[in-house]
Amino acid sequence: MVEALIAQGVTTVFGIISVHNLHIFDALRGAEEQGRIRFVGGRHEHALAFMADGYARATGKPGVLVTSSGPGAADSVGGLGESFHSSIPILHVTTDIERDLVGKGKGSTHEAREQLRMFESVAGWTSLAASVADIPHQIAAAMNHLRTAHPRPAVVAVPTDLLAATADVEIIPPREAAPARASDTALAEAARLLAHAERPLVWAGNGVMMGDAGDELLRLAERLQVPIVAGDGGKGVAPEDHPLALGSGLGARLWGANPIHDYLPTCDAVLVAGASLPYRSTKGVGLRFPENLIHVDIDPGVFGRNYPAKVGLAGHVKAVLGQLLDAMPSSVARPAGYRMELQRLKGRIHAGVESQFPNELRLWEGIRKVIDKDAIVVVDSAMVGYAAQRCFTVYEPRSFHGPHGWVSVGHAFPASLGMKAAYPDRQVICVTGDGGFQYNMQELGTAIQHGLAPVVVLFNDNAWGALKWYQERQFDRRFFGVDLINPDFRKLAAAYEITATRVDTVEQLLWNLQGALTTDRIQLIEVMTPAGVAGLV
Repeated sequence: MVEALIAQGVTTVFGIISVHNLHIFDALRGAEEQGRIRFVGGRHEHALAFMADGYARATGKPGVLVTSSGPGAADSVGGLGESFHSSIPILHVTTDIERDLVGKGKGSTHEAREQLRMFESVAGWTSLAASVADIPHQIAAAMNHLRTAHPRPAVVAVPTDLLAATADVEIIPPREAAPARASDTALAEAARLLAHAERPLVWAGNGVMMGDAGDELLRLAERLQVPIVAGDGGKGVAPEDHPLALGSGLGARLWGANPIHDYLPTCDAVLVAGASLPYRSTKGVGLRFPENLIHVDIDPGVFGRNYPAKVGLAGHVKAVLGQLLDAMPSSVARPAGYRMELQRLKGRIHAGVESQFPNELRLWEGIRKVIDKDAIVVVDSAMVGYAAQRCFTVYEPRSFHGPHGWVSVGHAFPASLGMKAAYPDRQVICVTGDGGFQYNMQELGTAIQHGLAPVVVLFNDNAWGALKWYQERQFDRRFFGVDLINPDFRKLAAAYEITATRVDTVEQLLWNLQGALTTDRIQLIEVMTPAGVAGLV
């Protein structure tokens, strides 16, 4: 199994040891001693799934998770659900009970009733190895699926009795596969619509980021002189200081009013690239797309899901955008005043953010000034994270992340550990809330044990802040179930010999953040926000 992973280019594995995977860990030990693979062991499978997810988001490569059968496998499901709905490539290698007991219900240790079916709602591909020789074939097939299909978790289960067995096996190298390309007919129609549009727009999502297609997207936008809007998971796919970048298209709900929502219906063609247009952030908030919608995605199943596609371009987004570049004229003329209109729109967007999120904007502009241009920032499902979508400027692809699929609380901290494992020499900043941090705060031990050193900025309002926001507005301030009694987070950090500070102003936060970024150990900064982030002085 370990040789099969290494042959597929895997360099880092996240996991937790159990009686059913002891033989895997013995093999990992040997490979790590030889410097051929790195193992990061955590405290809980839910957090480890998020670590693998964070690694994949930051690198664009599959994150690899190893768990045990039964409860260990089950504890990973919540984390894998985020990866499934955010389209993140994860290879989950788990064990199952003995071959002759699978499905028999005899009560074997860690037996689950139809374990693989447990993953059907959170995985795009599953398999059960039939023999020792079958293991590398299943690993190779899973990795090939992750590279060529919609990037959702793939699960390979191995009966535990195979792990101590021996056999002659073939280690399978990575398969070379040409990226899927759109049909010539659909491509010609898409090129015609874009070339003749007077007010086109590009809506770019997570697929452009994970498909490493940012360069093609920007070149196409520049040739067409068309603005770029970032959908879910697409923030940073184009540098947000670029004249054609309009920033995040998220609006309504916790994201505030966004002028892009008024501008979008006035466009006469929209190219949706690598975005599944989830109901939650599009149709569910009243977002309207024009009739001429050109949809690019590896999964044609997303076409027409919430909006009818005039043209569906099924294929790898990088390859399809390259096709569009080849099909377009060398330049496209735009009406006089078009560029000025875009500048005025950008001005309205910024003014809207200033008026709706004045303190949040001051906070995120301050953070932007003190961190590196390529620093990786991961935010949780918390009020400060929602504000970041509108207030934080991103310059580099894969440098801003958040749980946009299942919108999982507690994702940011373990994900930041996976990101730091991928890029130990880059700044990694985790921005979380007091409630979300406590989902996986046990992984402070993982950070210390494996030398993973993100800076954790924890905003503490002693509440589930987003839910309190809704109860204030929708339930006439009838608060219930939203207040939290928290530990002293500084003492918690001290128990792990981690430096922690407490601040209550933006100025103090930025001063401490600058200092924390100079160290090679994990740091925790607790920001007291009794009136919420909007009330931070």
